[in-house]
Amino acid sequence: MAKELDHQKIDDLLHSRIRFAIMVALATADEIDFLTLLGEVNTTKGNLSVHLTKLEEAKYVQIIKKFVGKKPLTICKITKAGSKALDDYLNMIEQFAKIAKSK
Repeated sequence: MAKELDHQKIDDLLHSRIRFAIMVALATADEIDFLTLLGEVNTTKGNLSVHLTKLEEAKYVQIIKKFVGKKPLTICKITKAGSKALDDYLNMIEQFAKIAKSK
């Protein structure tokens, strides 16, 4: 059973509440603008920005900055690597939950 509960297999990047919420939100849409994501995740602009940067550095999300008219718009998208990382994370948590419920 020890290998089934190997905590070292858990993706530390996704094990953060805010980053996990960001990834789940992005997994539900093709893309989400920064302000919509801000409302979905319920955090501050600065906090969201910091966590998005960490996810972008890991290649889990893509950040696209553009202008609509004269207004800046930041678009966030989950990448293929991000989708795989999220799936792997969810599978790991599901595996842990099954073990916990097996008693």
